[in-house]
Amino acid sequence: MSAVELSAVALVGTLTGVHAASWGAFKDTPFEGFRVGKFLRSVALGLTSAYAVHHFLGVTDLFVLVGLAYCAERLATEWWKAILREDPQDAYTIPMRLAVHGRTVDSRAHRYAAGAAILGGLVAALVIAHDQQGRMGGLPVWLLVILGGVGGWLTAVGGAWKDAPIEGFETLKFFRSPVVATAWAWVLVPFTTNVAVLAIAAAGWSVISIETYKTFLDGGAPGKFGDKPSCHPADRVRRACRALHGGVYAVLTGWLALTVFAATLPGAAADPGQVRAELVVLLLGSAYAVVVLTAARASRPADQLQEVG
Repeated sequence: MSAVELSAVALVGTLTGVHAASWGAFKDTPFEGFRVGKFLRSVALGLTSAYAVHHFLGVTDLFVLVGLAYCAERLATEWWKAILREDPQDAYTIPMRLAVHGRTVDSRAHRYAAGAAILGGLVAALVIAHDQQGRMGGLPVWLLVILGGVGGWLTAVGGAWKDAPIEGFETLKFFRSPVVATAWAWVLVPFTTNVAVLAIAAAGWSVISIETYKTFLDGGAPGKFGDKPSCHPADRVRRACRALHGGVYAVLTGWLALTVFAATLPGAAADPGQVRAELVVLLLGSAYAVVVLTAARASRPADQLQEVG
């Protein structure tokens, strides 16, 4: 791996981690205070995930690398919180630990066994999907897009399993992830036709876009804290997180602008489908950058929570 390539992967991984860390800290700081270790954990996981994806899978395309690294960071974080982390669950309205019908599984042996089964099932599904696609050969684009949205369905099922016993089942919320992930599969399909890679990357980009919307544009306290009081000063941290989050989209927009411009130069052998996809994400990224950085009333319900203590 050349120094330039390594630097590019490191930048992608760092920005991936900062994106996840910034929306997490923005939402959680009023309720649990700002935790430096938690913030840096996401950055380190993003960096490690990007390097692992590039090294072991040989992924070089920006969109696919970001989607895979982001999904890996989120999976690792959520698996750790649900299976391994030992913390008081009474701090949350919705349990963060593995739960069945809203009741936490406190037995370590049972949690570890379930965690191993989940990981084994995911790995087996990816291996089977890759093997079956190799036997079937090329698939039509419409089928690739549909299959690429599978990650969104898994996200929806996992979210409903955790949230529905406490909040009740919300139909629109359930179908949001599958719809957005399928849309991202359509964007990503010019860059990869590997079903397993496409599904994971689309799920990653789905989380990226949905969490930005939920955190900075839709507002409201995170569901895991529900009616818990806001008891930590957070204005300074939230302003910094907003700037970091919007800055990630600004960097993405600039990167894509250069990429699209390079595709218009004489002699450039650019794929029209890839250029169209890059333009779509360029527009979305620039819109998110502007709105996140300038929205004066973002997350207004959370901002209006009365601080105590």
